Amino acid sequence: MSQIARKAAPVANAGDVDRVTRSLSPEEYFEQRFRNIVHPGDLVLDAGCGSGKYSAGKNSYPYGYKVAGLDTLESVRENSILDYRVCGSVNELPFTDASFDVVYGRWLVEHLESPIIALREFHRVLKPGGSLALFTTNLLHYYGAVARATPQWFHVWFNCRVRKFQATDIFPTYYRANTRRRIRKLLRDAGFCAPAIQISLVEGSSSVLEFNSLLHGLGRAYERVVKRFETLDSFRMNLIAMARKE
Repeated sequence: MSQIARKAAPVANAGDVDRVTRSLSPEEYFEQRFRNIVHPGDLVLDAGCGSGKYSAGKNSYPYGYKVAGLDTLESVRENSILDYRVCGSVNELPFTDASFDVVYGRWLVEHLESPIIALREFHRVLKPGGSLALFTTNLLHYYGAVARATPQWFHVWFNCRVRKFQATDIFPTYYRANTRRRIRKLLRDAGFCAPAIQISLVEGSSSVLEFNSLLHGLGRAYERVVKRFETLDSFRMNLIAMARKE
């Protein structure tokens, strides 16, 4: 694979982030950030890719990068979006050091029982100059706080009954790296240098509360407030962590 010269992505200030995300969902904004760090010819590790619902491979064309998907589930073998499919654990990646240009983890961090182990593995398999892109739930948002405080059976019931998810798409959550302060510390402990870590918090919609008109109204009010005041950004719904291996 040819080596591509890399430049550090500019750090967006809080005002810029807020203006951009007004017209994008948190997921769309994360995908935009990911596309800014991936290059033609890159090899991307999609960690915890599952059957492909949130796969990094969905947007690989026309950007010209290859995606290796890894998950502990056999469903990864049915993920047609990937270029390479591997059954394995993020806690013990079956790859040699410096194998990947980018590691991508969407809706992964909240499911890690020991996040520091996985983050050290991500750092190990990244090439020097490679980047890590993570998208997860913020524990300081009401959604994350309620999710952490409720048992797994409730998650299954609520997501299947109210949100119409498939039970096979619902996994245990731990939320052990899900605040800005916590994930920044873990990334530093994993080997990423502080200046190469960028943490953004973005607010999503209150659609999860649509089952109740009163709760939905309160959720809409919450959404407007945390979007308007930058001092309240720590209470926004989603956390995006970007880190570069020096």
